[in-house]
Amino acid sequence: MDIKNKHRKRILFFIGLCAGAICIAVFFVYQYQTRDDKGPKQDNEGYYLLSTKEDFRWFISTVRKGNMELNVRLMNDLILNDTSDWENWENEAPENGYYPIVYYNGHFDGQGYALEGYYADTSSTWQASIFTVLEENAKITNLKIRNSFFRTTFEDAWYEDDDESIDVVTAAPLCFSNDGIIEGCDIDVKVIGAWSAGGIVGVNYGQIKDCHFRGSVEGGMEEDAEKPENRLGVDALYVGGICRSNYGVVSGCMNEGSVTLSSLPEPFYMDYAAGGIAGRISDDGIIENCGNIGRVECVQLSGGIAGANWGIIRQCINGGPVHVEQADWEYTSSLISAGICASNGGTVDTCLNLGSASINQHSVSFYAPVYGIACNTVNPSKGTISNCYYLPERTVQDYRQSGVYKLPDYTGLDLFAYFSGYRKISDTDTWSLLTSLPDYSGTDVDDYIHLGLGPAFDMNYVVEPGDSLWNIAEKFYGEGCLYSLLEGEGQMDSYQPLIPGEQVRVPHKDYYLLCANDLEGLGWSYCILPSGETCPTHFIAVKPVNWYYGYMDFEAGGELDAMWPKDREKGHDAAASDIRILYRFDGNPEGDFFSDWNDAMGRIRRTADIYCVDALDNFHFYRYALDSGDNLYGFSFRIHRRTDSLECAAFYRVKDGFLAEYIGVAPTTENENVLERVRYFAAAIDNEVSSLEVESECDEFYGKEGWDFPLLHNPFAIALAYDRKADCSSYMLFTGAQ
Repeated sequence: MDIKNKHRKRILFFIGLCAGAICIAVFFVYQYQTRDDKGPKQDNEGYYLLSTKEDFRWFISTVRKGNMELNVRLMNDLILNDTSDWENWENEAPENGYYPIVYYNGHFDGQGYALEGYYADTSSTWQASIFTVLEENAKITNLKIRNSFFRTTFEDAWYEDDDESIDVVTAAPLCFSNDGIIEGCDIDVKVIGAWSAGGIVGVNYGQIKDCHFRGSVEGGMEEDAEKPENRLGVDALYVGGICRSNYGVVSGCMNEGSVTLSSLPEPFYMDYAAGGIAGRISDDGIIENCGNIGRVECVQLSGGIAGANWGIIRQCINGGPVHVEQADWEYTSSLISAGICASNGGTVDTCLNLGSASINQHSVSFYAPVYGIACNTVNPSKGTISNCYYLPERTVQDYRQSGVYKLPDYTGLDLFAYFSGYRKISDTDTWSLLTSLPDYSGTDVDDYIHLGLGPAFDMNYVVEPGDSLWNIAEKFYGEGCLYSLLEGEGQMDSYQPLIPGEQVRVPHKDYYLLCANDLEGLGWSYCILPSGETCPTHFIAVKPVNWYYGYMDFEAGGELDAMWPKDREKGHDAAASDIRILYRFDGNPEGDFFSDWNDAMGRIRRTADIYCVDALDNFHFYRYALDSGDNLYGFSFRIHRRTDSLECAAFYRVKDGFLAEYIGVAPTTENENVLERVRYFAAAIDNEVSSLEVESECDEFYGKEGWDFPLLHNPFAIALAYDRKADCSSYMLFTGAQ
């Protein structure tokens, strides 16, 4: 008995009772019309009411025939397939497969009901989503999709762009491309993409609001395809819990599903980026008030909210684990794991990371950094971070950053006050040597490099004949002018004669360098030895992200790399100032050849006299003990040349199997403090070397005559030959998928 006849009988039954009952019945008939050949029944707003899977097929067919503005509402959950074995549909397809709606510009109102058991028919290209393109006026609201399966394969989903290059359709449940509004949708499905994939949408140009993804989304899953003869249309793959790529606005969304991006076979050279919300955010893209608690894993760039960002991420929280698992590639690529965004060329503002970030690096590669919030290495002139916080007990960040702060013991903190911006921590940055461990907000002891000066413990020194305060200070502190640190009875004067047998107290001194903001690492975690074996070597140097690293073309700079400040307004490789830091790492068969520092200082002075004669002043020596057990040796001086004067500093780390030398120069008119920077860079080297089979061609070094340390360059010869106008060429960093 259809609804229309049922209503008529009711009308006849009540017709003699009262006119009011007739009015009610007439209204009821109008509210729910009968289904006819033109489709399911409609409500008073003209929405077709979908109650069965036949109704759903009618909807698909009708829109595919051209009625793109059709409005529909779900009246109940639609069971489209038996879902008892839905997680195995990858291997055995269910009874019913569904074709996508190519273009849609109407309103699909889920009313909180679900499409359950949807299986995307993958018999031809573009069959990877319920909708292919949602137009500008399209709205998908309050829809649930659960126990459903969406997949692309290279064989079924590759296509040619307009320029005949090859791409593969993105796997996504709701749509490939969204220009409309998607709001209040809840998706619990399995998505497998041959290349890229999105948990709800492929590419978003419109709005995605208050949506939730709970399933699993995997990309880079094609294992058997051979690289086509045509060139590839993309050079990067992306996977995101809400969308693959975002050019619009994603707000109020949550991902608690797993997000995984694996590596394609070796012939497909690609970059890879995965995020809990989006794989990539464009210049115009915005992600705000979103959260992730799902696991994000990628072979290159992993971020709790986004893999790569050129747009805006604000007021977002990550609580899930973020991980990079290095693929077995023959080429070298950067690996970055970050709580919010792995590669940031845009803005990250007021975000909180409560989750972990980690990397498993097992083969030759540049050192892989971990960040509590985001990495700005790709484009430091554009990438900015402000008012962001992470938990140091869950994520160990390698480098301090402007706008990024630690929240230790967070259980007692009002996290909302920080997240809302009500409470803020200000940036603290200094290159100076600190005489005590300060308590700067947002830092802890791990943010400081400890330098020990003098004996390991306070001691009493018994004066010997010929001693002076100056030479006692030289003996223990490496510099006579530090005699004021010595303690004794009465007035302490460097020229005051000392009585043999009396005691002078030599205190141990602790100094600290605050780890600088916005640095990046240079070096390798693993090296291929000349023997062909892989060596678990780890030596990492740092430089500011707004500095270049490369080489400087002047005669004395052979085999030395260089760092200098960037000036992007003047073009590629242009310097913002004339300071240059020259440096080198190498193997070292001689161990600590500076261990007798007093003798080494005498030999260095002799070289200075030979090369500089009377053109040198402000000559000082330095020696510090590091917590690693290494010693940090150095000296600084001012040299007056015929046409200018230079401030110079040289610092060294030397031990069995490893040496590092840093030589800094800058005109005396520069505000850059060469001593502070060279000392910091040398102190900040993180090195744990088990073997380094590298032989220096030290016979070719410039300025060997009169220089007693053949494994090192002669800083005095370099200072005399230094040409501030020499060409500089930067090396390229492997910056990953942007």
